[in-house]
Amino acid sequence: MRARKALNAVKHSARTLSCGMAVVAVLGIGLSVVIAGPAQAAPSAPSWDDVRAAKADTAQAQSTVDELSDRLQTLQDAADRAQVVELQAGQKYALASSEQQDAQATLDDLTAQAKRAKSKADDSAKQVAGLVVELSRTGGGDLSTTMLIDAQDSKDLLYRVGTMSHLSERSATVLAQARADQNTVDSIAAQQTSATTALAKATDATKRALDDANDTASSAQARVQKEQEQQDEVLQQLAFLKGTSVATETAYWNAQQAKQAEAQLASQTTTTGGTTSTTPSTGTGTGTAPTNPGTAPTNPGAGTGTPAKPSTPSTPAKPSTPSTPAKPSTPVTTPTTPTAPTTPTAPSTPSKAAGAIAYARAQIGDAYVFGGAGPNQWDCSGLVMMAYSSQGIATGGHNVVWQYNYFKSIGRLVPLSQRQPGDILFYSSNGSVSGAYHDSIVTGYGTMVEAANPQRGVLERAIWTPSQLLPYVARPSGSL
Repeated sequence: MRARKALNAVKHSARTLSCGMAVVAVLGIGLSVVIAGPAQAAPSAPSWDDVRAAKADTAQAQSTVDELSDRLQTLQDAADRAQVVELQAGQKYALASSEQQDAQATLDDLTAQAKRAKSKADDSAKQVAGLVVELSRTGGGDLSTTMLIDAQDSKDLLYRVGTMSHLSERSATVLAQARADQNTVDSIAAQQTSATTALAKATDATKRALDDANDTASSAQARVQKEQEQQDEVLQQLAFLKGTSVATETAYWNAQQAKQAEAQLASQTTTTGGTTSTTPSTGTGTGTAPTNPGTAPTNPGAGTGTPAKPSTPSTPAKPSTPSTPAKPSTPVTTPTTPTAPTTPTAPSTPSKAAGAIAYARAQIGDAYVFGGAGPNQWDCSGLVMMAYSSQGIATGGHNVVWQYNYFKSIGRLVPLSQRQPGDILFYSSNGSVSGAYHDSIVTGYGTMVEAANPQRGVLERAIWTPSQLLPYVARPSGSL
């Protein structure tokens, strides 16, 4: 028995060493996240032979379960880091697209103004023409109907009339109004030219941003797919070793992730103590998670057949897409005055927040498409926008940064520590709104619904990478 344990220890060490090398290779490709400190060797998945041997050896079974769980977390973290890169590229496209829409709206408005100004200028020119006819008949000055024939257009007519002398006060007033109306037409035309140029530049920028986003998604796809396939295999091994099913292990994993996210959100605030400021800022840090873990599982190593679940189930439809990461590699600075822990509670009666959650959940399984806003294709801000639009609530546009700034401008931001179902979470790469790249809707204890990325589409999952959440959430409806 001692010899067998020693051999197993050697196998474990060998797997750990080889995996540490592999993780460095995977995380070093195209990722913007920098991992500080010495490299930590992460265990690779035990082989099926190892799993079968562990199932027959009670003493080794728990150790193998722990190895598999660690491997599952490593794969999830890598997949979510790849997701961050995709979402950042998607937000750049969303910003470019929003600016293009603004440029188009400006040009459309100028076109409408030009039409109205031209109509008014034409009416004024007709009054001048009528004046020419009237005065030529009555011998009023040196006006002659030949002006109407010789003038090339209304603008030329105004010039010719303006060179004449002996105009009455009434005639001068009519001419002055006609000139002012024509100047308005010329001014708007100049603005139209500038707006047309700006629209062309914005259109080109949008196209480049979309190409970049698609290229980023394409390069990430193979990596994320491989990690998900490996996760699927690990879940199968766990189910075999513990005598459960893949669906059971997936549900258990999701519940553990939600519990871990809540714990991390709590630790990010309670480490400094105090009370969070109620004024939104662009600094780093997050609020406090609820202190009541609900029904989340408390024994991750147990091989029970029925996993515990958070208040809102987050089991994915497909085992190959297990839920969220737990601990990110780069912690952010916490607020200097965090709020005391509070427990998020769902509205006791049907509300617009509940309606928005129901709308977003109805899209689970739909595809993720950059710039998508329904009916069956979405990006993150598009899903948030349409979920609340279904309840008659505006969100400030189809853009993560715009949505955050909109809710800030109308006083609808609350500390992250006070989050509740229906609130909007905002992710940022630099701890401020300038780096915001993703948003989602809180659904329950440690869970959210989101349009994740092109590989996963719309799903409900545990809150991933809590350290990248902005310290304020938006509350589109309900009491603050």
